[in-house]
Amino acid sequence: MTKLFRSISLRRLPRHLVPVGVLVLSLLLTTGVCVLLGLAARGRDEARFENLVQATSDRIQRRLDTYIALLQGTEGLFATQQEVLPEEFSAYVNLFDVPSQYPGIQGIGFTQRFSRNARAQVEQRARTATGLPGFHVWPEVPGDELHSIVLLEPRDMRNLAAMGYNMYSEPSRREAMARARDTGLPALTGKVTLKQEIRENKQAGFLLYLPVYEGGHVPATLEERREKLEGFVYSPFRADDLLNGIFGAEQQPRVAFHLYDGLEVDEVRLLHSSHGPEARASRPMFTTTTTLLVGGRPWTLTFASLPAFDASASGPMVLPFVGLGVLVSLGFFFMMLAQVRARGEAERSADGLRVALVERAHVEEQLREADRRKDDFLAMLAHELRNPLAPVLTAVQLMERKQQAGLETEREREVVERQVHHMRRLVDDLLDVSRVTRGKIQLRRHSLDLVCSVGRAVDAARPFADSRKHSLNVELPDGPVWTDADPVRLEQVLANLLHNAAKYSEPGGRITLTLAREAREAVVRVTDTGMGIPAEALPHLFEPFMQVARTLDRAQGGLGLGLTLVKQLVEMHGGRVEAWSAGVGRGSIFTVRLPLLPEERIPVVPVAAPAEREVSGDGRRVLVVDDNVDAAELLGDVLEMDGHQVTVVHDGLAALERMSAIDPEVIFLDIGLPGMDGYEVARRIRARPGGAAPKLVAVTGYGQATDRQRSREAGFDAHLVKPVEIDRVLELVADAGGNGSDASVLN
Repeated sequence: MTKLFRSISLRRLPRHLVPVGVLVLSLLLTTGVCVLLGLAARGRDEARFENLVQATSDRIQRRLDTYIALLQGTEGLFATQQEVLPEEFSAYVNLFDVPSQYPGIQGIGFTQRFSRNARAQVEQRARTATGLPGFHVWPEVPGDELHSIVLLEPRDMRNLAAMGYNMYSEPSRREAMARARDTGLPALTGKVTLKQEIRENKQAGFLLYLPVYEGGHVPATLEERREKLEGFVYSPFRADDLLNGIFGAEQQPRVAFHLYDGLEVDEVRLLHSSHGPEARASRPMFTTTTTLLVGGRPWTLTFASLPAFDASASGPMVLPFVGLGVLVSLGFFFMMLAQVRARGEAERSADGLRVALVERAHVEEQLREADRRKDDFLAMLAHELRNPLAPVLTAVQLMERKQQAGLETEREREVVERQVHHMRRLVDDLLDVSRVTRGKIQLRRHSLDLVCSVGRAVDAARPFADSRKHSLNVELPDGPVWTDADPVRLEQVLANLLHNAAKYSEPGGRITLTLAREAREAVVRVTDTGMGIPAEALPHLFEPFMQVARTLDRAQGGLGLGLTLVKQLVEMHGGRVEAWSAGVGRGSIFTVRLPLLPEERIPVVPVAAPAEREVSGDGRRVLVVDDNVDAAELLGDVLEMDGHQVTVVHDGLAALERMSAIDPEVIFLDIGLPGMDGYEVARRIRARPGGAAPKLVAVTGYGQATDRQRSREAGFDAHLVKPVEIDRVLELVADAGGNGSDASVLN
């Protein structure tokens, strides 16, 4: 090729111009190669930039979809309940820990629709129910239809400033509310200034509405939707807090973006800027604009690459050609080499992009599945927490009527106790799964005979099995079966499996528990003749919130967490759990495998169970401190019925004032008191000079290890988690003869 090129060049150019021609041609080829490489590099950089833009847009879209799902769950609360009381709404919102788990949401609220004639009635009801004596509908505007905020959580200073505000008085809010009302879908407002902006650092904001209709479903026609509208569940957002919560953790951002309300790029419509003026100081390598549709309203996003991205961009490869003697063949060689390299890089980038797209599709599918399960769980949680409340309320009302008529109320008391224990079990399941997932549960393992644990688990599950007319059979080996385990958690595993078998078997079914030694493992099998498990559900059976038959499961109660907890606890013991079923209607088998204890560790003499503590019946002086008046007075009644002298107060200052007068021997002290919390009250009691030191018992809804440690440091002798067991309360009072701390209770 070189000879051919040289012969052609010689024919076309005079001999003395050949070197000049070769030099010019080499320079032209070099320039062409550099241009090609620069274009290829810019193409790769532009693809990276577009990927970052798409990822940023997707993160914003997914976060807002999550918040819409949160509102849909809240709408379900109103749809399934005739009236939602402020305390119920507060408890429901507190379940989600909105400030830390959903950054950017100022709160979750409900705005009620009513006519001007009903205004006084609404204001009076809100003042009574919410405990806000100054509640009023504002501002004063013409029109008969009013939409006032009557519920808004959490109750911080910002949200209290918005209570009573008539949403219909402002055009942007009114337009979004009308759109949500007429479509039955979530609707987003334009850019507004929230009524919560009571401080100087005001941010741009917006609101998201979801309509609530009479009957709990979206009416079929437009006229019915307008007629049956009761109000809206909604969330106000501070734009900067929302976007900073999504992207604030990034260490080295590569793109800057500006978020505008609507389709126009206008500073007046600016909702959020990810970077300050320094991001505009240098000219970016790439810019682009895209749009998002959220709650029926478009948002415009403008993107620009940051210096960190530009600095990492691929620069064009400059190929050095040294000397006037570089031959044309070398020019062709380097050009072809550069093209081959550029082509290979482009193909690798394309392959990487295809892999990234496949992974992204997989992740999106997982997110959609997680969102679906989360929505199912929120609806199920609302259902399961409301279920026990209905019989409790009915029983309380019936007890009042029977007491007036002089009739026995034992059956109603049993109903209340049974439903409260059911709610407590639901909460315990949630807390246990959370603790195991975060590594907060510490097993207290020791040498354990599985035969004893199986017996205790069967005793715990037998009443439920008997109530459903099941036969519960147990097959045990000869002699003990030793393993290294936490007896409490292992009995929890076995009781859960037996409870599930009974719950998912038709009345009159057979349940069999067998314990055997297989190789170096202890094997427990729970077999039932119940509803069985579909083959497609078996691989997902132990995942959180997984339920095979939703209708039956909700009829029996539960959150779909029992098997998840079983799997996690068994694996913490170094074992494994398996499930098998021949199909729907053909029963199931759950198998738990645990490592056997090595022979050298098997105890020669079984450890004797600790003797039960004797409870004294002597009357003692007891002080009960709790700002919940009903809880405090009921606990006082229980103690008085046991023969003790009880004084009840409702705040820390009153407790300190009564100390000298009554000199209590035992104090039950709530932690969450108004003004001065229980920790400070305990420290002041311990610091009092002279006199006998009373036994201090903390009463709280928090039972983590850190909570117990804090109680110990404040001077408490015992730590009880609400709801407290009456027998444990009476035992603590009876044991108050000495002043030593009950350290074991706090561990």
